[in-house]
Amino acid sequence: MEKSKPLSYIGFALRARKVRTGTNAIATLKGNVHLLIICHTASKNAFDEAVKLSKKFNAPIVISKTYLVQDLVKKENCKLLAIQDESLGNAVLQNLDSHFQKYSWRDNA
Repeated sequence: MEKSKPLSYIGFALRARKVRTGTNAIATLKGNVHLLIICHTASKNAFDEAVKLSKKFNAPIVISKTYLVQDLVKKENCKLLAIQDESLGNAVLQNLDSHFQKYSWRDNA
């Protein structure tokens, strides 16, 4: 199975240590969040928290539709991650495929 481009860029961000995982860890950041990725298995409360963080950091949200976020970052029960590198965040957004979907919280509010 061929690896998708967004998956590769997320891997680059992990290697560069530009990823924070978990709602509480992301909420403590002072800024510099360029993209939030949430798992499709996340609860409604997790989505609400992601929307709140999206508004705080003015960062878009992407839903991982087929991959589990916990498998992407190799941390059990992880549902949310933040990419802190602007160029890698933009690269993920520009190369979205069938495995990832941009989430518009304005439509679901």
